Amino acid sequence: MAARKSRLSLADRTPVAEWTAAALGLVMTVGVVGYTLWEGLTEDTGPPRLTVTAQTATPNGATHVVPIVVRNASHATAAQVEVRAVLRSPAGVSEERRASFAYVPGRGEARGGLVFRQDPAGAELDLSVEGYAEP
Repeated sequence: MAARKSRLSLADRTPVAEWTAAALGLVMTVGVVGYTLWEGLTEDTGPPRLTVTAQTATPNGATHVVPIVVRNASHATAAQVEVRAVLRSPAGVSEERRASFAYVPGRGEARGGLVFRQDPAGAELDLSVEGYAEP
């Protein structure tokens, strides 16, 4: 009479590396689904929150370029963002410049520059976001 082979259980037949890979896949899947749900449920549904800041001006021949950064603290995207800048020197001379940004993503930023004839060093630069459109 032939000896009957005993059947191994699933846990005994499956290598440890396979169990490890399956556990890692499960953790990653649960993490991605959880993050997606959290992002969807806590999303800011308000309008774009735009701010504009200036960086250090650099001379460019007879002009001066002031790099600007428009940041959006909201999840909402802004299109056709209009920025206005007024540079007032201590002597009372002022220059006004405008810049348009086609797109500022939610939780993102856009960069550009404003060109002035007078040196911004020692002058007052007033920056403001004038408006935007919903894409």
